[in-house]
Amino acid sequence: MIVINARFLTQPITGVQRFAIEISKELKKSNLPVVFLAPKNIIHHDLAQELDVKTLGRLKGHLWEQIELQTYVLKNNAFLVSFCNTGPLFVKKQIVTIHDLCFKVHPEWFSKGFSSFYNFLIPKLVKVSKAIITVSEVSKKELIDELSVYDEKITVIYNAVAPVFKEPNSVINSKRPLNDEYILSVSSHHPRKNFDRLVEAFKLIKRDNLKLCIIGNVNKNFNSKISENDENIIFLNNISDTELVGYYKFANLFVFPSLYEGFGIPIIEAMSLGTKVCVSDIPVFREICGDNTIYFNPLDVNDISRNMLKALNSSNDKLSQNNLADYSWNQSALKLIKLIEKNL
Repeated sequence: MIVINARFLTQPITGVQRFAIEISKELKKSNLPVVFLAPKNIIHHDLAQELDVKTLGRLKGHLWEQIELQTYVLKNNAFLVSFCNTGPLFVKKQIVTIHDLCFKVHPEWFSKGFSSFYNFLIPKLVKVSKAIITVSEVSKKELIDELSVYDEKITVIYNAVAPVFKEPNSVINSKRPLNDEYILSVSSHHPRKNFDRLVEAFKLIKRDNLKLCIIGNVNKNFNSKISENDENIIFLNNISDTELVGYYKFANLFVFPSLYEGFGIPIIEAMSLGTKVCVSDIPVFREICGDNTIYFNPLDVNDISRNMLKALNSSNDKLSQNNLADYSWNQSALKLIKLIEKNL
């Protein structure tokens, strides 16, 4: 029996949960004997029904994983796959996904309790698991350098775009969400996303009828200095994937100013719709974008502003192109299936 840790269905959707959802959909179509298990506090009921998720126990969160999920897996001698950075500590027949080591590399961005817990959990989890998945070569190198995981134990499986971005009707029928021209950024609010500097850089552009639209849910641990009183800066959350297609499609520019990432799904979402991109000059974005973007120093407000303006004025078609064939949920799932079969 192969058990999929579906605790992600109890969590708001960020890039980590998106990876888990889309890979799980592909696994459900496969011939593997997979069973999806989750705590009872599911918030994505349609997805749970689509995956035929079984609920287990009375606990939730980490306690559910470490006690009830672990007990079930060991009792049934099952093989476990976990997608969202965590998993039971005493299950050896397990593949775990570690998206990045932000908690270790930048502990200042997290509460002391969060950082301490993950610094305790992750090293032990990667040591006990049979195999590790991560989402970029940059994150793989980090796992090797920071946690001394040996190369052969780590498999890189890329993210991709949600199916809605490839549906012709969804793209063709999408409506322009704003009357004005706008720069778009999409991400949950977190210190690593660097929205404070993005806002300051945008204010330096001073172009009539140009808005900055930031889409993403607010993180309760994020102490933002951003003022929401500027009529040219729009903050949105709880935007559906279908609506998001329109925001990407009609944006004059997509900007991703992150200081640190394990991957960066919004970049390939923007490129899939032909939107120009301008991103931080960090290693993982070099891996994803290559020469198909304009880069900026994410710590320099003036450099961010200058390069956003350069991208806005550019007629270079390469800024909206990439080899998106490298990013396919189907191909990623096939790679995972081979990994599971190898370790069963």
